[in-house]
Amino acid sequence: MSDALDFQMTVPELQAVSDRNPFNVWLGVQVLNVDPTSIVLRVGGRPEFIGTAILQRVHGGILSSLVDIACGYTVMARTGFGVSTVSLLTDFHHSANLGELQVVGSIVHRGNRLNCAEAHISNAAGQLLASGRGQFYNTQTVLPEVADRLVHPTKGFEPR
Repeated sequence: MSDALDFQMTVPELQAVSDRNPFNVWLGVQVLNVDPTSIVLRVGGRPEFIGTAILQRVHGGILSSLVDIACGYTVMARTGFGVSTVSLLTDFHHSANLGELQVVGSIVHRGNRLNCAEAHISNAAGQLLASGRGQFYNTQTVLPEVADRLVHPTKGFEPR
């Protein structure tokens, strides 16, 4: 059993968390990797992602959503707890054409209740399209996907 300071979700666990979210399912979020410092997500392109039809560019809201997802899921992968977004900033570096996107999230700061993470979105050629950072409130609610192996340090949570 792991405590919250030495915890890491697996790819199948984080994918199961993502698959409980209908928006993530609609986006087609796939968890490719989870390691002690980062997560990697993949999203294939969908025609509904287009925000500028004449240019066939992906809407900035899709990219901002991916920054939010990657940052939040990075925190969840390291804590095993649900999170709520407190603040989010997205920078757009290059226009995004429809196609496969890779999103890498990493922890900037891990606190007891407030965490900071960053994300970088690249196209299939590896070109940086957008990046961002967010602050995430740790809800202290243990995710059901990991409840059997996480000891909750602040509430004395003990799995059955």
